[in-house]
Amino acid sequence: MRTTRQRTGAVLAAGLGLAIQVLGPAAFAGDPPHTEVDVFVGTGGAAPWRGGATTPAAAVPFGMVQLGPDTTDDEQTGAPSAAPSGYAVTDRFLRGFSAVHLSGAGCPTFGDAPILPVAGAVPDVPASATTAIDRATERAAPGRYAVSLMNGISVRAAVGDRSGLLRFAYPSGTRSFVVVKADGSLAGSLGQRVSFPSDHEIAVRVRSGRFCDGPNQYVAHVLYRFDHSFRSRGGWDGGAWVGFGRRRALNVQVAVSFVGPAGARRNLGRSDPGWSVGRLAARAAAAWDAELARVDATGGDPTTRRLLRTALYHVLLHPNPVSDVDGRYPGFDGRVHRLRGAELQLSSISGWDVYRTEIPLLAWLRPDIASMIVRSMRRDAVQGGWFPRWPVVGADSRVMRGDPAGPIAAAAWAFGARDFPLADVVARLVRQGDRVDGPRERLDEYLRLGWVPVPDERHGASITLEYAAADFAISRLAAAAGRDAAAARYRERSGSWRTLLDPSRGLLLPRDGSGAFPPPDADVTPCCAGFEEGNALQYTFGGVPQDMAGLLAALGPSLGVRDRLDEFFEQLNVGGGPHAWLGNEPSFLAPWSYQWLGAPARTQDVVARARAELWSLTPSGLPGNDDLGALSAWYVWTSLGLYPLTPGTPHVAVGVPAFERLVVRPLGGPIARIERSGAGSHVAGLRMDGGDRTASWIGLSVGDRPRLVEIATTDDAAPAWGTAPADRPPSYPGS
Repeated sequence: MRTTRQRTGAVLAAGLGLAIQVLGPAAFAGDPPHTEVDVFVGTGGAAPWRGGATTPAAAVPFGMVQLGPDTTDDEQTGAPSAAPSGYAVTDRFLRGFSAVHLSGAGCPTFGDAPILPVAGAVPDVPASATTAIDRATERAAPGRYAVSLMNGISVRAAVGDRSGLLRFAYPSGTRSFVVVKADGSLAGSLGQRVSFPSDHEIAVRVRSGRFCDGPNQYVAHVLYRFDHSFRSRGGWDGGAWVGFGRRRALNVQVAVSFVGPAGARRNLGRSDPGWSVGRLAARAAAAWDAELARVDATGGDPTTRRLLRTALYHVLLHPNPVSDVDGRYPGFDGRVHRLRGAELQLSSISGWDVYRTEIPLLAWLRPDIASMIVRSMRRDAVQGGWFPRWPVVGADSRVMRGDPAGPIAAAAWAFGARDFPLADVVARLVRQGDRVDGPRERLDEYLRLGWVPVPDERHGASITLEYAAADFAISRLAAAAGRDAAAARYRERSGSWRTLLDPSRGLLLPRDGSGAFPPPDADVTPCCAGFEEGNALQYTFGGVPQDMAGLLAALGPSLGVRDRLDEFFEQLNVGGGPHAWLGNEPSFLAPWSYQWLGAPARTQDVVARARAELWSLTPSGLPGNDDLGALSAWYVWTSLGLYPLTPGTPHVAVGVPAFERLVVRPLGGPIARIERSGAGSHVAGLRMDGGDRTASWIGLSVGDRPRLVEIATTDDAAPAWGTAPADRPPSYPGS
C-alpha cells in the first residue's frame, strides 16, 4: 500500500486533459482513499425513487467510459433491469457488460452494445441470453470490477478515460464464445450495425436515446478488440457472436466514440488500456486517490469516513466528455465540431438536480470542471439556439422543468468557477428568459400572470418556482456582467413565487388560469399535484432559495412556522405525504429553513438525523436517486458542516461537521481547514481565521474564502449562537 500512496495524484488518464494537482503521501493518512469507497452503495432500494440507481461499473473521475455489468431479473428475455442504471444488486442474471452508464439517473439510457461471455455453445437466441451471477464473488472498487458467473466464467474489468479492458477466464476444456448484443441498449435501439474490421475486432454502430421518453437521440460507436483471432463467427439482425475454440482466457479492449468508428479507434489507441487488468486498475486507483484526497477527514468513526469517501466518489463520476481525443464531438446542430487543445465537450449534465448542491461543490473543488460545464452548455446554446435543461450527448433530453442553466452558471461563478465568457452567457440567458418562443414552457403566462397555471400545465406551480429561482440567478450573473437594468428586471421577476402564496393556508399552491387555488378541502399532500416530484408542503419549505426569509415571514408568526417545520420533519423521507422527502431535490434546502427563523440548532438536529437514518454502507444506503451525484453532494456538504443556501450566491450555512478535522484541497485554490471542538450536537461558537463570528453562515467567494473555520459544539438544546436577527442568512426579496 505504500507504493500506491507514493504514486497518488501523479496520474489521471492523459487523454482527458484534466488538471490534477499532485497530492503526495502526506495528503492523506491511513489507507489510500479509494480503498474506503463502497461502490455498491445505492445499487439497491426500490425503483423509481427509493433506490440510488447507482452502478458499480469501473470508472475514472469524469471519464467517458464506465465499464460494468448490466443485470436483469428476466432470465427468459434478458430485458434490462428495472433499475435505471441497468444494474440492481438484487437481480439474479447478467445480460452483458457495456462501456457507458449513468449513475443515479431516474431513467435508463446508454448501456450500448453489451458483451456477454458464453461457454460451450452459442445460445439458441443470443439476443436474450443471460447468465446467473455468483453474487458471493462480486468485488468492485473505483476503477475496477470482478465477478464469477454460474457458467464457470470469471470476469475482471478496469478502465481508463475513453477505453477499458475486460478479461474473461473460461472453464478448462470448454469452447469460448462472446456474444455482442448490438440492439441491447438500456433504452432500446433505433437501429444498429455490426462489422468485423479485422479477425480480432468487432465494431458496432447503434442509435439510441429517448432518455425519460424525451426527444433526444445519439449514435454510439463501440469497438471491441480481442487479444486473439476469431475461430468462428456469426450473427443475427441485432448482434453478432464470435468463437475462440477452447481458449482458457480472453482479453477484450473496448472503446467508445459518439462521432464515428475512426474516433473509437483513435480513443482506444490514445488512451491505451494495454492488456493487463491489474495495471489499468492501478492507474485508475491513482487517479481516484488524487481526487478523493481533496476532502480529507480525521477524528470520525470509520463508517462515517467511508460514507464521505463514497459520496465524493459519486459526485466525481459525472459529467462526462462526449468529445474524442482529437476534439471532435456531435453538436446540437447535428454537425460534428472540433475543439482545440485540452478542451472537452461535457454532457450528462442533470441540470434540475445538480445546481443546488453539486455545481457549488465542483466549483469549489474543481473549478476547471465547473467552468467547462458552463462552456459546454454555452456551445450547446450556440449550436442549438438555447441552453439545454438536461443534455445527453448532442441533444437536449428536455427532462425535468424550469430553466436550470442560469442557476448552474450563477452557482459556478459564485463559488469561483469563472473561466467562461460571462457577457455572452448572460446575453443568451436573458434572451432565453424573455423569448416566449424559446425553451421555457408557458413563459407567456408566467410573464403575464406571474405564475404558470394548472391544470393546463400539471406541474405549473413548481415550474413557477423554478423560473423564479432561475430569474434570481440570472440577475446575479447580469449584475456581475455590469448589466444593471437586466439585473434589476430579473431580480424583480424572482419575486413571482408570491403569486402562489395562499395566505389562508400558509402554503405555496398551484393556481389555475383564473387565479383560483385548490378548494379548501383538497388534499395537497400527494406527490406531484401541481409540483414535479414533490407536493405543496415540500416546495413551501424549500422551494424559494432566493427569499426564504420573505417566504417564512409570509407563512405566519415564526414560532408557529417552527412548529409546522417540526411536524414536517417528524418523517424525513416520505415521498408523497405531509412530511419531508430528503431523498429528492425539492426538500434538499428544507432543513435550513430554521436558520432564517433564528433556530439553527433545529437545523442541526434534522441534518444529524438524516445522515444517521437515511445513509448507510449498504446497497440501499442512499435515500433516493443519486441523480448523477446531486444527492451525494448533499452528504458531502453536510459532512463538512456547511451547506450552499442560494444558487447565485457563495453563502453557505454553518453546522456541526461530522469529523473533528477536515481539510479541503481545491484545485488551484487555497487549502481550507475545518476544525470541530467538542462532540456536541449543536454549534456553540464559530471562528473564521481567528476572528469570532456570530452569523450562522459564511461566504466561499473567490478571494474571500476562510483558511481556517473553527466550530465549537455543545449539547445545550438551544445555544444562543446564530439566533439573533442579524445572524440569519441573507435573503433577497424580488422587489
